[in-house]
Amino acid sequence: MLYRGVGVDFDNRLNAIEANLDDLQAGVEACSRAANKIDGDTAKSNGLLKAPIHRSLLDHIKDLLTCLRDQRVVVRELRRSLMELRKEESVRRPVRPPPQVRPVPSSTR
Repeated sequence: MLYRGVGVDFDNRLNAIEANLDDLQAGVEACSRAANKIDGDTAKSNGLLKAPIHRSLLDHIKDLLTCLRDQRVVVRELRRSLMELRKEESVRRPVRPPPQVRPVPSSTR
């Protein structure tokens, strides 16, 4: 199979996709930690923020956390699909018999 003009086999492409998913998941988790920290800091503000700003900030945090949950679902679904694709490909690949071994003629002296 050619990919951008370079011969890349199926397993290498799946491994690259999986690496990208790992990066995406790490980014989602980092955003989740940041949103939770902002949420905690907002809760600790003890009235230092004016009510409308405080409500707005909490609404944005809620939206961000909802988006993060959705992204986690997508990452899990992509991982599941990737596993299924690997299984399907392993079933589709023909089982090749071992190469024929030809007897080496004995040398005559």
